[in-house]
Amino acid sequence: MILADYDKRRLFVANAGDSRCVMGHGNKCLPLSFDHKPESQTEIDRIYKAGSTITEGRVDGNLNLTRALGDLKHKQKADLKPEEHPITANPDVYEYEMPADLDFVFMGCDGVWERKSNEEMVEWIYAKLKTTVDLK
Repeated sequence: MILADYDKRRLFVANAGDSRCVMGHGNKCLPLSFDHKPESQTEIDRIYKAGSTITEGRVDGNLNLTRALGDLKHKQKADLKPEEHPITANPDVYEYEMPADLDFVFMGCDGVWERKSNEEMVEWIYAKLKTTVDLK
């Protein structure tokens, strides 16, 4: 989710899972969120503390992400808080200053990011914008 406060020139990005958000500004790419995969030490620690395992890059041999809104079968331990489950919907929230040369903000699901890197996606968007908008 993205929230833009144009008066204060702030961007707020909340992310849980493998959707990702990037900003294009001044013909550059700036990542605004990061995938939740079972390779991050923070995610690994939570998963093992909850009594789950990581097998071949998958939580309990099933999901290859560590945060999601659904997947309720991974959120059934009554003694754990929602943010302590092996798969949690608890998002990371980031706040950024909106640069003066902001051209766009793009959020896409894993279907985009499995095909293009952050930089490739931003380059693709700039190429499309240049055919329809006068960007310098």
